[in-house]
Amino acid sequence: MNNLSPLLRRCLFLLLLAPMVTSDSTAQRFEPRIVFTSNRNGNWDIYSMDANGNNLLQLTDHPASDEVPACSPDGRRIAFMSERDGSPDLYVMDSSGNNVIRLTNSKFGEYRASWSPDGMKIAFPSIRDGNSEIHAMDADGNNLTRLTKHEPHDVSPSWSPDGSKIAFISGPQNAQFHPLHIFVMNADGKGLLNLTGDTDLTDSFSPSWSPDGKKIVFSSRPNFRVRHIYVMTAEGKMLKRLTNEKGYSGSPVYSPDGSKIAFESNRDGDWNIYLMDTDGRRTDKLTKNPHGAKNRFPSWLSASGTFAVNSNGKLPTSWGVLKRSANP
Repeated sequence: MNNLSPLLRRCLFLLLLAPMVTSDSTAQRFEPRIVFTSNRNGNWDIYSMDANGNNLLQLTDHPASDEVPACSPDGRRIAFMSERDGSPDLYVMDSSGNNVIRLTNSKFGEYRASWSPDGMKIAFPSIRDGNSEIHAMDADGNNLTRLTKHEPHDVSPSWSPDGSKIAFISGPQNAQFHPLHIFVMNADGKGLLNLTGDTDLTDSFSPSWSPDGKKIVFSSRPNFRVRHIYVMTAEGKMLKRLTNEKGYSGSPVYSPDGSKIAFESNRDGDWNIYLMDTDGRRTDKLTKNPHGAKNRFPSWLSASGTFAVNSNGKLPTSWGVLKRSANP
């Protein structure tokens, strides 16, 4: 074996591995999953499931609340908010739920993390300076930088796919009588632009970029009785409403391939996770649990950082991806 060329050894290895990756059930393991928050067991914890709602896994099991997960671009880590050490702070764990590490230590509370596309930084809102502002830090919690310095409260940051922009929500703390708008700024906090200021929307929430960076999906309420999902271009043009059902729909996020949007809604009385086409036409309810339980804040767990399969679900996409995957 040692006398074989590197290329031949590689081919032989792939041939030996082929029986392990030819079944559809095995291939399904490496499709993107949806991570979300649920109190179905009486406490707020983080869960993951397949994009069709199957194969549910509980990732955290702590007496304190674990909420608002945000998956890293490579699919290896999940940032989330937890009160396990007394105050709402940001933590990070492996996508399996192991190796939990505390990133922030502030009595004022931090939440709603957003990863930079290279996975090196995390943006988040914090009131540590007396007003809710957008901050950024390294993915290990170091090198904290304050990005916004505004009198209105700035929350819900969302990093653009090319890393150059951050969308966020800004408005007075009392949003009952003052609208919340979606703004976009450069990743260094400069170049502020209001995207929804010229619309008739009352309040807007939870912006999220499409994978190609051309669109932003978000929720908004045209009145105080409902909240719908909307989409617009990254410049704030061509506004379109995607949902029409009663109740509240929010926290929309594009799938990694840009073909679907996951979101939360209480349209059927309980909060559940739904999946719809990007034009809003077909909607599937993914979570179905006992009445009264809530499922919220979906985030897509990409398969790009693990063992991947190609579109026919049979063979490894590349040797590089295969080689990196010690624990598929």
